[in-house]
Amino acid sequence: MSEETKEDEEDKEEEKKDDSEDASLACAELLRLALLSKDLSALSKATTTRLSEDGEVKQLQRGGEEFREILMRTTKNTNNNNAGGIRCSVIVLVFSMNNCQPCVQFAPKLDRLAKEYKDLHVGFVKCNIHESDMNRRLANEAGVFGFPCAQMYDGHTGQKVQLEGGDVKGANEAKLREGLETHAYNVEKFERLKRDAFEALSEAKAKIFCGEDDDEQEQEQEQQRFVTLVKTVTAYASNAIEKEDAKYRRIKTSGKAFTERVKSVGDEGEKCLRAFGFEKKKDDDDDEEEVYEISPVVFDEFDENNKFGKREMRRVIKMLRALTG
Repeated sequence: MSEETKEDEEDKEEEKKDDSEDASLACAELLRLALLSKDLSALSKATTTRLSEDGEVKQLQRGGEEFREILMRTTKNTNNNNAGGIRCSVIVLVFSMNNCQPCVQFAPKLDRLAKEYKDLHVGFVKCNIHESDMNRRLANEAGVFGFPCAQMYDGHTGQKVQLEGGDVKGANEAKLREGLETHAYNVEKFERLKRDAFEALSEAKAKIFCGEDDDEQEQEQEQQRFVTLVKTVTAYASNAIEKEDAKYRRIKTSGKAFTERVKSVGDEGEKCLRAFGFEKKKDDDDDEEEVYEISPVVFDEFDENNKFGKREMRRVIKMLRALTG
């Protein structure tokens, strides 16, 4: 290949990358504007993922064409004709080949992981390059030349997940499991939390944007007040599940930040906290003080009363932070 041809190919790849990044940025901006608009109801129902698998490893035959079809199905929302499909939080794509001992060793581990992570809606797809020329081309397109090799894709966006240290190379179950523990979640619980959180935020926003005749300056102030509420609630929720100190799991209702940013919006503001699993109760140390405390059920995903857990909270928090900047 000549230097000129090589440069042309590199330019095309850069253009594809730029187009993909532009599309992602445009999508993020659209969602951000939707959050700040007058109506959040549509956004609360968006981005449901689907995959017609049930704890089994799907074998590709048509390479990239088939895998792109899977990604398209998983990223459609609940209002389309594929609403009855199985949801996916992430999709694991594993490349393998015949006469490969590490691939043979990895196969039963992959089957076990597929069943183990079924409740977290993880889809597993295997691409054996000797099954078809299309499978081989997909491996080349993905930059995979050593086997086995696993890549992870976000079931919400269809984008490749950037794992720490890159793709999972070899029969490295521990690294693949690490990626799943970080990125997998129960989609049904996520959708429930997302719906409740966005409905609560929608009500709070309606309370804040109460004047239809407000001038531009007043509207900007209202918008900033709403964004501050969102950031405060997500900070409270994130601290509650990520910080080890128990003090972060409770919020005093008399605190300055809570009073100015949440309580000032009324019950609509406090409902946003309740959507994330906070419960209002008397302070154990002061009967006259009320606190919001994160429900312990959030930390036990196997509790029958668990409506959502830390995995799902992280996902919704990440979404809200992306929307508000």
